Amino acid sequence: MSATPVAQPRLTASRVIRAEWIKAATVRSTYWTAGLAIATAVLFAGGILYAVTLAPASDVPDPAAVLAENYGPAPSLGVLGYAFMFAYALVAVAGVLLVGPERSTGLLAATLAAAPRRSLVFAAKLLVSGAVGAGIGAVAAVASFLVVQPQLGRLGLGASLVDAQVVQVLAGGVVFLALIGVISTAIGSLFRSTAAGLGAVLGLLMVAPAILPLVPGVGPAVAGWLPSTAGMMLFQSAAQAGWPPILTGGFVLLAWAVGAAALGGVRFARRDV
Repeated sequence: MSATPVAQPRLTASRVIRAEWIKAATVRSTYWTAGLAIATAVLFAGGILYAVTLAPASDVPDPAAVLAENYGPAPSLGVLGYAFMFAYALVAVAGVLLVGPERSTGLLAATLAAAPRRSLVFAAKLLVSGAVGAGIGAVAAVASFLVVQPQLGRLGLGASLVDAQVVQVLAGGVVFLALIGVISTAIGSLFRSTAAGLGAVLGLLMVAPAILPLVPGVGPAVAGWLPSTAGMMLFQSAAQAGWPPILTGGFVLLAWAVGAAALGGVRFARRDV
């Protein structure tokens, strides 16, 4: 009798995404970077505010005025903004680490042997990276927000997590970190070395925005079109900044993400493992 052929599982997008998610969830670096990003955001975004509100009255006679000067007219929104700013560099590191070490460990070769459709594998990596960035951003921002509410409430400056402005800023920041994750993974995939990928990503997201404004002439204008600089407009309050700069910043960041994904996808499909 002939043996009955065993049906092989079909390679579907959902299965590839699930496999990439399992890989991300079983790598310790994901938890370390996520935990560090959340802890850093809560410590600095909330800690600075507590330092002001708990300072002796002789040193800070009017805490509300100091908070308004440093956090803006709505301190709760300012705390959210600080949380995203402190977290985004570590989200970028997490994005690179989701793709960089696979080559050195040989895991990428095993992945492509099981799932030969490279474009599908690469797209799954970007989706997982975006989800990780969004998750880190949501947890870091909500935790920072909730930590400071008792002190802000005492000063009559508290806010609710369901306030329209809070939801808008929170959603914008989560999108910002999701796209930072996508950009970081896409750029990190261009390099065989994890260190080189980290250098390129952090150089683009952190070093360039600090250096370009110092260049006379076009430097400040060019700096405004960098992904991190433009993307930070996403977690500005529309009531304070208006929608046009927020939408412009969002489209600029999205364009960077699409361009990085396209470049990384072409390179990923053509290069040797």
